[in-house]
Amino acid sequence: MKRVNKYISVLLIMGFMNTPSFAEEYNTEEQVYHVVLVWLKTYRNEMRINKIIEASKELKNIPGVLEVSTGKVLRSARVIVDDTFDVSIIIKFASKEYLQDYLVHPIHVKIANEVIKPLANKITIYDTIIQE
Repeated sequence: MKRVNKYISVLLIMGFMNTPSFAEEYNTEEQVYHVVLVWLKTYRNEMRINKIIEASKELKNIPGVLEVSTGKVLRSARVIVDDTFDVSIIIKFASKEYLQDYLVHPIHVKIANEVIKPLANKITIYDTIIQE
């Protein structure tokens, strides 16, 4: 019985996702990842890393942002891995248009200018369209 309920739930969700309002608002064929890597002025400062991580949680309140993930560098012995940054912010957008809107949104501008940039020595950003 649980298995039947699970399948019914999945079918209902899939049906909802195919409704015109969802399809128009979230073009899942154009979702975008915005990957931000930050090198701090003070190397591996936990207090400053946590300040950026906490401030980044507010980015979820911007329209078109589907997910916000933050984290610290994972050390690696592999030569190919760049583990020199201190903190990462990975944001998933519903479309590239939402990314463009996000860049000028007051919440993003405030966090970038008042929290991240003052603490950063270097910032590198990668934007990519998700091919699912």
